[in-house]
Parts: sequence; structure tokens; C-alpha cells
Amino acid sequence: MDQIASLVVRAAAGDVPRDERLAAFGEIVRRLQDMAYGCAYAILGDFHLAEDAAQEAFLAAYRELPNLREPKAFPGWLRRIVITQCNRQTRRRRVPTRDLTAATGVASGDPQPHEAAEKGEMIDKVLAAIRQLPDAQRMATTLFYINGYSQNEIAEFLEVPVTTVKKRLATSRDRLRDRMLSMVDETLKSFRLPGDFADTVVREVASESDLQSAKTYLASGYHGKRQPELFGTLDAAKEAGIYVVEENGQVESAGYFDETVFGIGATPVRAVRPREMAGEAAVPDVEDKFVEFVKGFGGCFKLARDRGIHLAVVHGSMYDHAFCGFVPCFYYPVVTLPCERAKSIVTRATITPTDDERLNRPGACWLLDPYAAKLSAGIGEGSPHVIRQDGEEVGIVYVDRDFTAADHWGMPFGHICNVTVRTRDAALAVIRLGAELAEKAGEGELCLMQSHMTLITQTMLSLGGTYLLRGSCDLPGLDAEMVAIIDLVGLTRDLTEALPTRLTDSPAHDVQAALSVEMGGKTVGFVAQRGRLQIVTDRQRIHRPLPRWVVTRLYAGYYAGADVLAMGPIPWDRSDGKTPDDVSLDNRPLDLPQAEAALFAALFPKLWPVSWPDPDVWPWVIGQEHPKYQHEAGKTAEMKARIDALRFPWIGR
Repeated sequence: MDQIASLVVRAAAGDVPRDERLAAFGEIVRRLQDMAYGCAYAILGDFHLAEDAAQEAFLAAYRELPNLREPKAFPGWLRRIVITQCNRQTRRRRVPTRDLTAATGVASGDPQPHEAAEKGEMIDKVLAAIRQLPDAQRMATTLFYINGYSQNEIAEFLEVPVTTVKKRLATSRDRLRDRMLSMVDETLKSFRLPGDFADTVVREVASESDLQSAKTYLASGYHGKRQPELFGTLDAAKEAGIYVVEENGQVESAGYFDETVFGIGATPVRAVRPREMAGEAAVPDVEDKFVEFVKGFGGCFKLARDRGIHLAVVHGSMYDHAFCGFVPCFYYPVVTLPCERAKSIVTRATITPTDDERLNRPGACWLLDPYAAKLSAGIGEGSPHVIRQDGEEVGIVYVDRDFTAADHWGMPFGHICNVTVRTRDAALAVIRLGAELAEKAGEGELCLMQSHMTLITQTMLSLGGTYLLRGSCDLPGLDAEMVAIIDLVGLTRDLTEALPTRLTDSPAHDVQAALSVEMGGKTVGFVAQRGRLQIVTDRQRIHRPLPRWVVTRLYAGYYAGADVLAMGPIPWDRSDGKTPDDVSLDNRPLDLPQAEAALFAALFPKLWPVSWPDPDVWPWVIGQEHPKYQHEAGKTAEMKARIDALRFPWIGR
């Protein structure tokens, strides 16, 4: 702990170079990370939440380090910060949980399923035994076994005498059987923090040094070329969401961080929408830029988790979904109606501009419309207009009367977007206004991107319109709107109100079943009893690992649970485009008992998520064939071969 004190002095010294200060603090994190993590677990009883709390505690400690008067007091000071972060975790809306015990899933080919199940049951018993210890004994036991901290170190962290620590450990040993005690040691060590917990630092651009590093990585990219002023001042860079990713004291990547709101059904969910990563501007040089690119996304995801964001949505680049977990999850719907036909529309509804902040902020009512377009790219924005009928508000629509980008790309889109209506008259008013704007722009027909489930589309079809629905394209190298789950448990928590409602509204509302699914080593479980749903984070008897692309599409509503149950052999994730992540699970169907299958289908209905695509994909959205490569004329044979290597086996042309 004396060494910790000297590191604290160096990390807080204003006359020490910034890189050296960060290196010193990084060493502090490496030495105390398991202490903070164990403390958080002893309080929260959930390893996933404990990792979040520990990370947030170190970030808070770094910010407040200049206010610490006595460096030797750092361990106890850090413990109090950890406790504060744990209290914040418990105040947040949470899924009803039991302990996270997903680490023993049957994804590995090494243990047989029955062996994995037995080990999982033992871990359940071990963690239950730890939970039953009194608070003080549970804290001392967790700290002692999670990383072998000495009793003196634990005493300094807890700010109690060493004799008190010895007594608490002795008492806890008496409470735990001998075999259980050895399992406590093994179990807590099996839930250690990831190896890079202290190595990667992600931060918003906060200094001239950060700004110059970010400029090196980003200035030649799409946004950097068009907005060089973003690198002119720290305030401009911060406003643009520019951040850097540092490892071992060196900045190694950078990116742009944007927060948005995405709708899963009728549930608004906070999401990160990264605009560009280091390395993306020179995608053809994959071998040189790939590391920067992936580190940039990793930093973006880490920053999102720090802010309590569990989902990412992005306009796809060439390698996003191959290496960073993004999966195309949207349909592109097109409904058209001749402008001439729309001129005869008679409606009682009126459309007028509004400055109502409720319609401008994230979470506007169109986000609550389960079938409205939830993600858009390159279509203009417009201003909010309210639709009224007989003095009542019956919808909103964003109107861009002077949208010109569509003319440039040759597509009749963009004047009308973000529409939600509750009455046919409101739909008729939107159609008439849209047709007037389209005709003014020289178009012969109104063209909207609206799901076939919306009243707008149904009204246009009743007037003689036409409709086309296409799935987003999965081919690497093509633009598409994509989704990645950053935190499965957190995203499930975001849906904690919607999921029980789905069960209640389904034919399986009274099913008695328990099921857990695993993605990337994280587990969520669903227990249905007597018409009620409990959402947990521990493994159930019926437990199924699923590839990331399947879970992502289930949560986004692009796939229904019934679709996955019926699809037959499921290819596993292929992060290098060639071999499955787990050969033992490759091309196996999802096979569930009848009750669990009914629960699975009820929890994951098809939500028909739709999106406006980027202008690059407009041509094939409205009827042309999917191209094999985006901008094919500019790609060499070698580049095409690299793209071909990333094609996934479950997608055909």
C-alpha cells in the first residue's frame, strides 16, 4: 500500500507529464481493480453490475484525485467511492435478478453437458452460501478469495484493524464447509475481471494532446474532410463527440460518439450511434487500418457502457458486422401513390408547424409507434408539424419543404419523414401534403418509406398505391442500417416492462416454463409461472447458447422467436469470415421443449423494424437487384477476395 501512495502522488502531480500521470493511475487500477470489484460484488451480488460499478468508481476517483489530501488514504477513499457507485446501481431501474452465473454455459466443447450443469449447480450453491454471510464477513471473504489480497491490504481498504479482518475470515470459514471453502476460492477467481480492464482508457477529447491525436486518426476521414473546424478547439471537438482510445499510455485510435434513441417496438431505448472510426477512411487498406478500426469501436462500446447505454445502431461500413458485432436488422419498405390521385383527397385533419419541445426531444411520440421508421440516414430532417382533427392532436410529421439531396441521388424521398398518425383523416392529410411537395419537386408520385403495418401505408394502398418490402442487405461492403448489442443484460433491463406485457398478450400467457439464453458468455433467463414473468441473470435448466447475430435480430424484432425455432440448423458467428467461433455449436437447430418454445415465441414477436436507408442503397431498395459489391468498379480483385472471405454462410444473394 506504500507503493499505492507513491503512485497516487505521481498520478495527481500537476508538474508530471500527462502520459506519466495516466500510466501511474493505470498501475493503481491494476493493483486495486479486484479489490474494488470484490467490494462491489459483495454489495450488489451480481458480477456484471459489480464490474460496471468498479469501472465507474475508478473513473470518478481519477476525476476527484486532486481533492484527495492524504495519498495513503486512497484505498479506503476508493472503497467509499465504490459504495457510492453501488448505491447508484441499486437506485436504477433493474431487472429482478439473481446472481450472474452464466460463465459455465455448455458453449465449450470441453466439459460434457451434464458436467457443465453439475458445475453450474455447484457455483449456484457457492454463491448462495456467500450471500448468506453477514455483510462484514461477506465483504472480507470476497476480497480475500477473489484475488488473494493479504489481510493487511484488506484491512487498509476496509479501514479496520487487521485483527478485525482475521476474525471475520475465521468466522466465515466456520460457516462454510471445508469443500465449500475450496469452491469459494475457485468460484470467485473464475469471475475475475477481463484482462484489459486497466489497460484501455477511453475518454472524450479533453486536452490539446488528445485533440492532436484524434486529428491524426480522423481528420482525413469523411467527417474530418467536411468539417475541419471540429478539430479547431476543444469545445468543438467535445460537442462533436470526438474521443480517443489509449492503451499502455499511447493513443491508438479515435472516433465520434453520438447518442440517439432507438425504438424496440414501442419501447424507446438509448443507443450509441458511432459516426466514424479511425481506420474507416482508408478501408481498402484493411491490413493497416483494421486494428485502429476495431479499437475505435471497442472504445465506443466501452464509453457507451460507462454511460449506461446497452445498444449501438450504425450506418454500416464494409467490415462493421464482420468484426464488431453489428447485424443488419431492418426492412426497407416503399409505398408509392401517383400525385394526381392524391390531389382529390378530402380530409378533416390539418397540419401546422409546432415548436412543442415534446416533439423535438428524443422519445417523441413517433418513437413510441411500434411500426414507424426508427433509424434514418441521408434523408433530411425537417421540422415537426402537429396533425389535428376536430381540435384533437392525432399525429405528428416532420416536413422538409426544400429537401434537395433526394434530387441529387435521383430518389423521390425526403420531404416527409418521422410520421405517426392515429386516424385515417390524419393519414390522408399527410399523403396530400407529401404529394404536393413531391409534385412541386417535379416528381410524378409520392414515395414514402413506411411499414405495411402503418395506417399511412394502408391508406395509400386503399387509394390505389403500390408497396414493396425488402430486407436489408447482409453483404459486406454494402451500406445498411445495423444494430449491435453492447450489453445483453442491460438491454434486457431496458425491456423489463415490455417483455412481461408480450407474454401477457400472447396465447402462451399462462405457460409454466423456465428458459435462459446465452450470448457471448452473458446469460439472461426467463421464468414464467402463473401468468407472471420473472427476468433473471442466472442459468436455467433449459439453457441455450445462441450466436450474436440471432440474439441481436430477436431483440430488434427483425426475427420472431417462432422464426428461429423453425429455421433449422443455425450457423454460428464467424468473426473471421471462415471458421465458427464454436465448432461444436455450428449448424445446430434451436430445439426447445414445448413449454419453453411457447415462452420463447411469446417473448420475441416479429416487430417489423423499418428504416430509411442511406442514399447509396436507395436504388436497390426500390426494386433493383442487390449489387454484389458496393462501388464495384473501384474495387480490385484482392479487395473483392477480402470481402468474399467475410460473407456469412446463412445469407444468400
